[in-house]
Order: sequence, then C-alpha cells, then structure tokens
Amino acid sequence: MHKTYRKLLLMGIIVVTCALVGIWGWVPADFSNPHCRLYRNAAWISVDWTSQPVAATAVQHLAESAATRNLTAVFPYVSYLKPDRSFSPSYDYAGDFVTTFRAFNTDTRILAWIGLPLANERTIGIQGWADLSDPHTRETIVRFISDLLELSHFDGVHINAETVQNHDPHFLELLDEVRQNIGADKIISIAGSHWLPDAINALPIIHDFRWTASYYQEVALRVDQIATMTYDSYTFAPALYRLWLREQVKGISHSLEHSGVELLTGISVSREQTPSHRPAVESLANGLAGLCAGVTGASDIQGIAIYADWEFDPSDWRTWQDWQE
Repeated sequence: MHKTYRKLLLMGIIVVTCALVGIWGWVPADFSNPHCRLYRNAAWISVDWTSQPVAATAVQHLAESAATRNLTAVFPYVSYLKPDRSFSPSYDYAGDFVTTFRAFNTDTRILAWIGLPLANERTIGIQGWADLSDPHTRETIVRFISDLLELSHFDGVHINAETVQNHDPHFLELLDEVRQNIGADKIISIAGSHWLPDAINALPIIHDFRWTASYYQEVALRVDQIATMTYDSYTFAPALYRLWLREQVKGISHSLEHSGVELLTGISVSREQTPSHRPAVESLANGLAGLCAGVTGASDIQGIAIYADWEFDPSDWRTWQDWQE
C-alpha cells in the first residue's frame, strides 16, 4: 500500500514538473506585444556596396528602404583581416557609397563592418587566424579602422570578431585602442556573442565559450552599440528557437540594464541551410515572436539587427509591416 502510494506520488510530481516546464517553455508564434514595437533597427548589408561602382538609383533605393523600415544604422561589409595581417581590398568605393547614400538619407548611420576571424581552437565552422594577444596585430587593425573612417567618412565602425571567448582581455584591449584612436565622436559598434548564465557557462565542456553578464558589461563600457548575433542557435523546431531567443533577450537585456549602450537583437532572414541554422526555424516571424516574448517595458533593447539584408524578401517585408504596425 505504501509502495503504491509512493509510486503514485512520484508519478504525480513528474507530471506536474513536466507541465510546469512545458508552460514555462512555451512561446507562442505571436509578436503583438506592445512593448515590442521597436524603431531603432539595423541591418548587415553586402560588400557589393563598397567594393564596386553602384548606380545612384540603387543606393537611393537602399537609403529610402532604410528610412521606411526604421533602420537607424546599416553595416556595409567593408573588409576583413587576412592571414598575412593585411585587409582585403574590397572598399575602393566606400567613400562614393557613403556620399551617395547621404544624399538620400541623412538619418541612418553608416558603420563600416570589419571582419576579424579570430584564432581560436574552439571556434566551430570558422577558420580563424587573427591573434588579438599580439600588439602588432591590434595595431594593424586600429590603424586600418582609423584610416578608413577618416578617408571614407563613415559614422563609425562595426567590429565583427568571431569568435570572442568569455572574459577575453585582448578584445577589450582592442576596443580601448580603437576608441583612443578614433575619438569619442565616432561610433564603435560590435557584434555580440550568445549569452549564457554563469552556471551553464562554467560547465567543463562549455567553459567560457559564450559570454556571461559580466563580460557583456565589460564590453558595454567600451562601445556605443551592441548588435547580438542571437541566431545560429542549432535549434531544430520553431518553438525551441522562440524559447532560445526569448531567453537570450532576457539574459542580455538584464546584463546590460542601465548601461547606456544601444542594444540591438540580431535576427536572421538567411535562406542558407547549415548545421546551426535552419531557415524555416530561424525565420523573421519566429525571431520576432521570441524577441517579443522576452521584451518588457523595462527592457533596454532599442531594436533588431537583420542578418542579412541581401536576403530580405517580400515575405519578410510583409512580416516587418505586420510587426511595426
């Protein structure tokens, strides 16, 4: 009798626990949260805008589209650091692009997107070589950014260093050196990592692979804007991606509460199928639903960052309009 009672009690506890977990983990495919109407958005845009001549009509269309979609920043991919510590020559027309864009849109900031493939044995799917612990490498990066901003008149730089480990001191040194060289008037924006709570990030297998609250706070002290790369989640179902993004939004927003940094949540519209990204799962609609589930009236998130604008299609435009209305 007692044994039967204990079994029933255990089953009851399991059922209730599963139900509570299910209720906690369920994120509906809905983005009608009124706190989620965000109007300071951004987009990563193609290297084609700066690497070759572009018709003024095409730049005008981009500039007007940016205004219509409330994009207050665009990140044209300008260059990346090569293994020989030189930068790829893909920015010959950067100045022309900036000048033409501003003829049609003076409100959207143009931040030069710089790629830094970091040398890191734990990076998955990225062959990196940039060693930020080397002062000469950092000096090369800082000098390139400084010269580029001066010559092409960008509003600032967007640094995409993949993959920065949690508590990496050399990335912080780089940010300090960039600030010292470009001054306070130019914007420093960075692509932020996935967030993990301290307890999970401390596990032996995961250890310091993603950023915790304390490192987000250290980075925020040195930059003006963070666009989180909260995609490539490895999730395989839409509901799981919505849950993932909800927790990323809550965790990063809480980490940067009252920091003053401009915080954008990265959402993918990429159609590329990879082990970490399934287009039907990490869609704009699912991303917005996850975002809106995590945003509250007290959240510090100002907008979203779209990766990548060159894959933004008419269906995404309809979703965007539904979200913004």
